[in-house]
Amino acid sequence: MISLQKFLVLVLVNCAFLSMNAQEAESRSMSDIMNSPNPEKYKELNLNNRSLTKLPVEIGRFVNLEKLWLNYNDLQSLPIEISKLTKLKELYLNNNQFIRFPLEITKITSLEKIEIQKNKIESVTISLGKLTKLRKLNLSYNKIDILPMEIGNLVSLTDLVLFDNKIKEIPAEIGQLTKIKVLNLEKNAIGALPMQVGNLTNLTDLNLKNNQLQAIPSEVMTLTNLNSLVLDKNQLRKLSADIGNLTKLTVLDLDENQFRTLPQEIVNLVNLKELYLGANPWTGFPETTLPFIEKLEFGQSEVVKKLIKK
Repeated sequence: MISLQKFLVLVLVNCAFLSMNAQEAESRSMSDIMNSPNPEKYKELNLNNRSLTKLPVEIGRFVNLEKLWLNYNDLQSLPIEISKLTKLKELYLNNNQFIRFPLEITKITSLEKIEIQKNKIESVTISLGKLTKLRKLNLSYNKIDILPMEIGNLVSLTDLVLFDNKIKEIPAEIGQLTKIKVLNLEKNAIGALPMQVGNLTNLTDLNLKNNQLQAIPSEVMTLTNLNSLVLDKNQLRKLSADIGNLTKLTVLDLDENQFRTLPQEIVNLVNLKELYLGANPWTGFPETTLPFIEKLEFGQSEVVKKLIKK
């Protein structure tokens, strides 16, 4: 039986080898890397910032890759050979020139994390739903206007970040993502949320900032594991009394909406550390809420400060 000491040495040697692979790749030419005599030894490969317009088909030789970085290139497509990377868990394609979601990566069903930020993606393929092991998906800073209903097949997803797109509607199938903890839909054009959002009972962070919401669905007020609820820069007029159900909230942002008052149940948010009321047409607050709001006075507008000290 291997002793603990020998086991730790083996682990350290393996980690050093992986690190060496990554550093070695950074200092070598693409030709040298792609023609490596032992591509199967690579677990990680960093090809960031190489001005690539095409990924060589030889990428398919690196069959044991688990992490692949292709950030800061000029890629518009991927070769079908990338689908041979059947052990790949993490893929980074940030800051490229993709117009469509790369269909080729939907064949890599081992993927657990994908980042394709700051591209020009306009649509997401329905084949995305094949990636049932995917845990984290970040498609921020693109031009996506429609999400396919197949997104509901990503049942392992814990983090979905779609910041700064053009999404107008969230499909009802999002309610199937019952493991999700972080949902960031900031800076889109969303006018309403489906009632199925109430199924996301593990959600801890919900960011709906800078959309076109006129009402918060009552189902949001049943998400009792929420720690952060960001609703600023919408067109909201009323905050439901059920906000008092969200007793784990530490952050609540209501800035730049059309609120005039708050429900007295807001005092139930005993764990709240940050409350942003800011630019709203406030007319007053229930007497019972004033001490609570005053405790969270830091960062409030002068209008709010005057109202709570009347």
